[in-house]
Amino acid sequence: MPLDAIRSIGAKMFLNKYFEDFGEVIDVDIDPKANTAVMKVALKGEPAPVRLDVDYRVEPDAFVVVHFRCEREWIANALNRFLGGKRFDISSSMTQAALNFLL
Repeated sequence: MPLDAIRSIGAKMFLNKYFEDFGEVIDVDIDPKANTAVMKVALKGEPAPVRLDVDYRVEPDAFVVVHFRCEREWIANALNRFLGGKRFDISSSMTQAALNFLL
């Protein structure tokens, strides 16, 4: 199985734990060189899946969500307001190893 497919499966499994109240991440395409991810997300109440583009950066001790873009403007605005610029601690060696593999 190619690394991109493994990366996508791992990211979907991780993200769906957080998305379960809102919908389901159907697909994830991560470009670790550009620090971007493109997700296809089926949101509850939306008639069709939406595309969500994410810019991120990985720091020595944190994963930082930089910016979201989405075809539904209100979704991008909400995500940028509540998660844009948010730092997620990755100080544990297990978390760092997982992120290094995925990103």
